[in-house]
Amino acid sequence: MDDRNTQALLLAAIIQLETGNIEPALNCLLKSVEIEPERGFEKYMYLGQIMIELESVKYFQLGVDAMRRDLDELPKDSNHAAVLKRKTAEAYVAMTEIYLTDCCFEDDAEKKCEEFLTNGLDIDPECPEIHQTMASVRLSQNRLDDARECLRKSMALWIEKDQNDPSQVPSFETRLALVRLLLEVDDKDQALSILERLQKEDDESIDMWYLYGWTYHLQSEGEDPTCDNDEKTDLLHSSRECFNQAIRLAGLIDYENDSLIDHARELVAAINAVLPPSADGEADNADENTMGEGQEGDAEDHGWEDSSSDDDVDMQS
Repeated sequence: MDDRNTQALLLAAIIQLETGNIEPALNCLLKSVEIEPERGFEKYMYLGQIMIELESVKYFQLGVDAMRRDLDELPKDSNHAAVLKRKTAEAYVAMTEIYLTDCCFEDDAEKKCEEFLTNGLDIDPECPEIHQTMASVRLSQNRLDDARECLRKSMALWIEKDQNDPSQVPSFETRLALVRLLLEVDDKDQALSILERLQKEDDESIDMWYLYGWTYHLQSEGEDPTCDNDEKTDLLHSSRECFNQAIRLAGLIDYENDSLIDHARELVAAINAVLPPSADGEADNADENTMGEGQEGDAEDHGWEDSSSDDDVDMQS
């Protein structure tokens, strides 16, 4: 390999990352930066993902600077420019998320979040991730109504588009994060609507099943006067099935989020205390918290496969 060829170095880094070899990938990327620091935003995006905290922000910012230089040389209305604008906005999202998490105790964390998201909106106001991340910032500021409005704006940008076209909707993981935010703003109905769509895409997502169970559980604890005891029992039944499905799937792989599965098991145990599995015919193993084939059939009975169409989504402000 020509060790002065930045494209070859980038490709080598990508191959190393795909095989889990971080150190050789890092060396290739840093060598590429040394050779051509002003161009080639991709290397900076990878470095931003590899590094942590402020070092990560530094590389994402260098990537943004490189993309802005490229944009200055492109026709403003070209497809290439549109793609690059979206990538730039997503880099601003990545930097904001670092200040919301790893660097949240930095003195200028809130200011940086506002700055990055404002810049992202300026360059791509139709990027759903920008509005969704703005909702996270507003929640951190205890501005619940503003957070709801940000989520409404985010969903309005893609909710009616072709859900089978990855270029038209946010990623699966981004929409899972959306469900979590919807639950934080107490929009459980919209959360279930998004989960139904996600299940059609991947019914083996552990996080998706956990969030299904958590949403039903929250509904069962709600104070809706129209929800009688029978309906609350049904919600607990559905919640337990979903948690058990998450637990079963996690047992099939080396799932890393132990705390999520531990929480699912705790909630299943709590539900079992008030709604014994034998009472509703669930094939529930209290020791292993596994879900049998009969329960998978019950999932369809609850309408998780097609209980609502895309046209049934109720946008709430």
